[in-house]
Amino acid sequence: MERISPAAADPVASPPEGVPYELRGAPPPRSGGLLELLRFMRRHRMVTPAYARLVGRLLVKRFLTPYGRRLELDGLAFVGPRVQIEIARRGRVELGRWSWIGRGCKLRCHEGEISIGAKTVLGQECTISAFQRVSIGRECVIADRVMMIDFDHGAAEVDRPVRLQGIYKRDVRVGNNVWIGYGACILRGVTVGDNAIIGTSAVVTRDVAANAVVAGIPARLVRMREEPRRMRWE
Repeated sequence: MERISPAAADPVASPPEGVPYELRGAPPPRSGGLLELLRFMRRHRMVTPAYARLVGRLLVKRFLTPYGRRLELDGLAFVGPRVQIEIARRGRVELGRWSWIGRGCKLRCHEGEISIGAKTVLGQECTISAFQRVSIGRECVIADRVMMIDFDHGAAEVDRPVRLQGIYKRDVRVGNNVWIGYGACILRGVTVGDNAIIGTSAVVTRDVAANAVVAGIPARLVRMREEPRRMRWE
C-alpha cells in the first residue's frame, strides 16, 4: 500500500524536548461497578430521559436481537434512532465505552470485525461495511455520511458479471483522534494515522500518515499538522 508522503509539507514546529507526556488511556470509570457508573453519569448530567433512550436502544440490540451475543461492549455506548446493526454468524462488532453511533448509521459486519474505540463519535447516516476488519481508534470525530469499506468487487473478467467475480479484502485502520469530514470515503486497505484530518467528500485510497491533512478525489496531502507536544495514546 502506497503511503501519502509527508515530505511535501513539513510540520510547523517540532515538539520541544523534555516536555512530560500526557498519556491518554481508557476513559473512566474503570472500576467500581454499577453504582460508580451511575455516580459518574450523574456527575456528568447523563441521568436524563434523552440519555436513557440512547442506552435503551443499545440494550435492546445487545439482549433482544439474534446477533446480540456478537455485539461486544466495553461499558456503555450510545445508539441513536434508526441505527442498523447487522452481524453475520462469523462477524463481531465491538463498541467502545462512551462511543456514539448517530441517527441512521449502518454497521454491516458480513464477516470479521468492526471495532469502534472509546469516546469516538459517528455522525448521522454513516456506513461501515466489513468482510475482514474495520477498526476506528479512540476519540475520533466522524462527520455525517462517512463510508468505510474493507472490500472491493472483482471486475477483471469483462465477459463475466461482476457479482460472480468475488471480492478482495484488506483491513481498514483508523487511528486515534482522527477527524473525518462529511461524506468522505475510506476504502479497502487504507491505514489512517493518529491525529490526521480527512477533508469533506475525500476519497481515501492510500495510507494517510499521522498528523497529515488530506483532501480531494483521490485524497492528496494538503499539509502536515504539528505533532502533539504532550498527548500520547496508551
